[in-house]
Amino acid sequence: MYQKKSPLNLECGLHFFKEILSGKWKMMLVHYISQGFKRPSELQRVIPKADRRVMNKQLQELVLHGFLTKKIYDNKISKVEYKLTSLGENLLPLIYTIERWGQENQLELEKAIKRDPKFKYVV
Repeated sequence: MYQKKSPLNLECGLHFFKEILSGKWKMMLVHYISQGFKRPSELQRVIPKADRRVMNKQLQELVLHGFLTKKIYDNKISKVEYKLTSLGENLLPLIYTIERWGQENQLELEKAIKRDPKFKYVV
């Protein structure tokens, strides 16, 4: 398993946030689970560009870090559902603030993306 070489800065909340919630789909997963999409197949449908393996890894990390709970139903066909914990619920206002900021600054952000050569697509 990969281990980080540099120690975590425990004196800064931004470092905690970056370390725990960095991941391409984590905030979207929290958002969609709050909207009632609880099963991995449902999440895959609402985030179709997410690689299933990456999405499952990020769901596992969100459970490990206390943002989600995972319930496994033991039927003939096993079924998994995710639910937000209180920590996950506390994250929602921040996610909605970031979403609103993105919408309010969309034109400027689109210009920035078009200028950046690492983005292969044009908005």
